[in-house]
Amino acid sequence: MTITAPPAPIDAEAATPADQRSYVIRTLGCQMNVHDSERMAGLLESAGLVAAHPGGAGTDVAADAAHADVVVINTCAVRENAATKLYGNLGRLAQVKRERPGLQIAVGGCLAQQDRESIVEKAPWVDVVFGTHNIDALPVLLERARHNEQAQVEIHESLQVFLHPPDEARERLRGVGLDLGGLQQHLHVLHRPAPARQGARPPPR
Repeated sequence: MTITAPPAPIDAEAATPADQRSYVIRTLGCQMNVHDSERMAGLLESAGLVAAHPGGAGTDVAADAAHADVVVINTCAVRENAATKLYGNLGRLAQVKRERPGLQIAVGGCLAQQDRESIVEKAPWVDVVFGTHNIDALPVLLERARHNEQAQVEIHESLQVFLHPPDEARERLRGVGLDLGGLQQHLHVLHRPAPARQGARPPPR
């Protein structure tokens, strides 16, 4: 009697094409951050990246980064020791970055919004810092950082975002159906200043 063994499970990492970039997202903080991280994952996958760990990130950021091309840390400023946790993770990623210079590290969330300048000063190996209103810009910022070979910081207090990505990034994003020109025009209309109300005082000079 011939017994046929069941097919071996497919290793998602091994099945990833060699030229396809992968990502991992670490979420620090509140439930809203979990939702934002899911948005980030969708944006990165729309830009052609795949999850380095389909089952979710592990507990060791350095181990996760060893199998990823992009590491995104989504921060929260309201949780206890938020900054300590962020810089602890970034410190562990520094050694990985030295061993793999092509690794990209992005920091987002409300702590990034709050400490925008100090993050790049304290951790110059970070490639992208983006705020809570710039989540949709993440793929473009990563591509811009690769193109310019320098850190990109994109923080806005509102959703008034006007992006000017390099030609290569623009073509890639067009390939996944993102019309940046239309997005910019739409946002411009949404954020057009409202007409002054009758009798309202002019702003102080």
